[in-house]
Amino acid sequence: MRALAVSLCVWLLLIGGAQAQPSCPTPPAASGASVTSATASPELEPARLALEQAATVTLHPVGEVRFARAPGRRLDVSSYGGMLAVDVREAGTYQVSLSAGAWIDVLKDGAEVASTTHEHGAECSGMAKMVSFVLQPGRHVIQLSGNKQDSIMVRVTRK
Repeated sequence: MRALAVSLCVWLLLIGGAQAQPSCPTPPAASGASVTSATASPELEPARLALEQAATVTLHPVGEVRFARAPGRRLDVSSYGGMLAVDVREAGTYQVSLSAGAWIDVLKDGAEVASTTHEHGAECSGMAKMVSFVLQPGRHVIQLSGNKQDSIMVRVTRK
């Protein structure tokens, strides 16, 4: 009986240890880049993202944003959004990664660019959502909407 009690205690300790997963390390910093999103299309120049570099982006209440094209998802009036510009030199598949689950629309010359894949970021990567788009050379507008906070980390990378 005593052996059974000891075995049970050891088993409970092992189970408790297995469930106590180490917490994720601090998410990667945004490489010092900080960008304030635009609230209207003519204001996009200062709201430009560099490819391959993560940036912390300040967003605005969606009621203050005049999106270049209506977002593809219904807006929650208590959420945040904004627009960013990204310049692409070579045609290819690019991935827009976000630290939260905001809605992403990508536009080229005012037309919506269809997404090709949707993924979730790896555990502890700091990225919650990754959406891929086939982009042509030129300027693209990234519209973010439906974010629950007024900032988000964004990274655009070539796949």
